[in-house]
Amino acid sequence: MNGKNSKLWLTLLSGALVLIFALSACQPAAEKTPSPEEIAQRVALTQQAAATEAFVQTLIAKVDELSNQPTWTPQPTYTPFPSPTIAAPTAVVGTPAAPAPQPTAPSGTKCYQMEFLGDVNYPPDTIVSPGDTFIKKWKIKNTGTCTWTTDFDIILVWGDKIGKNGDIAYDVKPGDTYEVEVKVTAPMTAGTYIGYWMMTDNQGARFGYGPGGDYSLAVKIQVVK
Repeated sequence: MNGKNSKLWLTLLSGALVLIFALSACQPAAEKTPSPEEIAQRVALTQQAAATEAFVQTLIAKVDELSNQPTWTPQPTYTPFPSPTIAAPTAVVGTPAAPAPQPTAPSGTKCYQMEFLGDVNYPPDTIVSPGDTFIKKWKIKNTGTCTWTTDFDIILVWGDKIGKNGDIAYDVKPGDTYEVEVKVTAPMTAGTYIGYWMMTDNQGARFGYGPGGDYSLAVKIQVVK
């Protein structure tokens, strides 16, 4: 090999070696194999993360369940309305009420009884204005065997409280007629109002008119604004 060829060969060989070294430098470094301790640590961290996520999901589900529970509201104790001690009237006049024991004459005729002769004023369904005050009068007759005295009263026994109790102004003997009266005040609210009154003797025993002496005197008004 002459000197010229030898020089060319050395040049090519040198370039090849440089190229090989360059290609070797460009190759990625091999990944390092983790040790058993590192593998165990990675597995433990993965398991802990999974357990934490499961706990959070369970807690969220429990909160949702509690928030969807119906709200409990205590129910009021039911107390029935007390029954009235007097039977409720069903008519404006001639309404039976609970009869009261009365003294009886030897002949069997009641000592205290009356006959209803009619309304003197303010007949049933009279129209009045709110707050009106008036004196209601009924005409009655003493059909018993005993005298009504000033110890007798006219009391409200049922209905709307639209009037005050009255009394007997003078003695009423058997067979006499009398205009009994009470003071009435119309309510301020429009509507129909009814009040029922009966006579009481000096012992507080009630009596009225009718076959059994248990019918009441009544006021019925229409309050119109």
